[in-house]
Amino acid sequence: MTTYSMKLLKCPACGGPVDPPQGESTMKCPYCSNAIMIPESLRAKEKSGESQSIFSGIEYSSMVGYGKQWGEVVSLAQAGNKDEAIKKYVALTGQSESDAKYTVDALSSSQSYSYNSSGGVYQVYPDMMKDAMSMSKTYMKWSLWLGCGITAFVMVIIVLTMLPIIIGVFASIWAAFNSF
Repeated sequence: MTTYSMKLLKCPACGGPVDPPQGESTMKCPYCSNAIMIPESLRAKEKSGESQSIFSGIEYSSMVGYGKQWGEVVSLAQAGNKDEAIKKYVALTGQSESDAKYTVDALSSSQSYSYNSSGGVYQVYPDMMKDAMSMSKTYMKWSLWLGCGITAFVMVIIVLTMLPIIIGVFASIWAAFNSF
């Protein structure tokens, strides 16, 4: 079990909280630029234990080159073709059919999947992100039309305002040349 301790150091001049850099003996206050001596107890570097990764048991080299096959499994699961997805999953991983069924069920309900055919990149988005992206696209379309509509309206007003002035200028120039 890892324990964390909080180091709080205040600037003696302004009282602002400062975060001492590890291993340094002095620092500058970000608020008042006062030089601060860091106590020895706060200078020592923390020893960090080896952290366990959730991927520590996975051999990454065994997964290289299987993106398209994984993509097919996910696509089939999300399309509702779970039996075919289970068969492909078992063939790809060698897992038992019950494990494959559990995984395919989770894939079919928890994520949205899309394939970018130009770059061959598979992307997996949570449903919330998919909904937010579609909503932002809808708002972007409306804002584009609204912005263009307002601009067109302003341009029509300007043209209608300037049209009599332009006609008057050209009429006076035409009258000046026709008077000779």
